[in-house]
Amino acid sequence: MRAKAALQVLGFLLNLAGGSEVGNSQAVCPGTLNGLSVTGDAENQYQTLYKLYERCEVVMGNLEIVLTGHNADLSFLQWIREVTGYVLVAMNEFSTLPLPNLRVVRGTQVYDGKFAVFVMLNYHTNSSHALRQLRFTQLTGQCPPIPSSLAPPPTCRQVPPR
Repeated sequence: MRAKAALQVLGFLLNLAGGSEVGNSQAVCPGTLNGLSVTGDAENQYQTLYKLYERCEVVMGNLEIVLTGHNADLSFLQWIREVTGYVLVAMNEFSTLPLPNLRVVRGTQVYDGKFAVFVMLNYHTNSSHALRQLRFTQLTGQCPPIPSSLAPPPTCRQVPPR
């Protein structure tokens, strides 16, 4: 009996790791922990993103979108609703990041020791290709508690839930 239960748990965990449908039919996929490190060119980065996040709704870990070209069709990211770690958007050339369903970035891991969402250097210096829109239309936030001894306090704008 215990062996059967152990196999069921193992099967469930394998489904989670493989990005399969689980629970309330939400696709769960693994995140990454590469930071600004990349292997290959922009096309290789795009293919890796696509393989990881096609039909993904919950990213178990970090969502790192790094070194993606200006022609990339990122519409496959539109289904992501939750990221348990951090979101990193860096060194890209696309104009719009379509994450309209992203509601929660849990920040169980943070980028650079302090950021749950980090966006930087998303433009090409010799062209007009640049990030112009972050479509985080469903994302709501909560400011972390700030000790009164900090001066000046960091700015944090809370967005009321819809």
